[in-house]
Amino acid sequence: MRVHVFGNSPSPAVATLGLRKAAQASEQEFGSHVTSFVTRDFYVDDGLTSCPTKEEAVKLMKDTQQALAKYMETYAFTNLDLECDSKPLQRSLGLSWDVNTDNFLFQLSSENKPITRRGILSTINSLYDPLGFLAPVIIQGKLLLRKIVSETVDWDQPLTDETADEWKSWRDTLIAIETLRIPRTYVPYLSKTTTKELHVFSDASEKAIAAVAYLRTTDSSGEPNIGFILGKAKVAPTSGHTIPRLELSAAVLAVEITQTIMDNLDLISTQTVK
Repeated sequence: MRVHVFGNSPSPAVATLGLRKAAQASEQEFGSHVTSFVTRDFYVDDGLTSCPTKEEAVKLMKDTQQALAKYMETYAFTNLDLECDSKPLQRSLGLSWDVNTDNFLFQLSSENKPITRRGILSTINSLYDPLGFLAPVIIQGKLLLRKIVSETVDWDQPLTDETADEWKSWRDTLIAIETLRIPRTYVPYLSKTTTKELHVFSDASEKAIAAVAYLRTTDSSGEPNIGFILGKAKVAPTSGHTIPRLELSAAVLAVEITQTIMDNLDLISTQTVK
């Protein structure tokens, strides 16, 4: 069987399994670096990875290009004949990626949604932010939505003037998001990292719980650098939870993102500071 039904519920899992099996079966021919790239750095059909040197990146691209339908590099390599797409703005794993500056950025929808419970939910869900760059902003919208839900407002019923003004005030601040530029890399280019430390923070209030993780590195000259990795924020339950209990919930969230990061960045426990 060489094809699978498009749109079937297990199709993404089957496609991912096929991709990984193909990479593992070809390890002898193409090398372990190609297998590692395909099995660890792909999400569905998009892969994103970094290499310590240009030479390693070139080798990886050459070894995998016959199996890739599209590829993009951030450095302007010459004489490689890789036929890379020349568009400066790409979509990588659902995020907008400026290849020229190697920054992630956000493009907001210009569609005006009705000021109703349904319209507010649609606006909040349109802010795709899997890494938590916008968590402090999005959580404010979610808190407002919870307030509207507690007022038992129907899905398409207009909001009160007070609530509508509060929503408009938050919505108008979103335009500033388009000016954000988040570096894709955790460490500066061409710097040789000698130490790595994962710093994870968590906090809670009666409204929300949150956790955030940063990678602190030191290069061979002793110069430190801080890179944002992942952030998470959740609306706190409306009742039945004390602040100490919410603080513990935030600590659990911090442990969860710590384990995820350590597994994917190959960090050891002695490099983690909580």
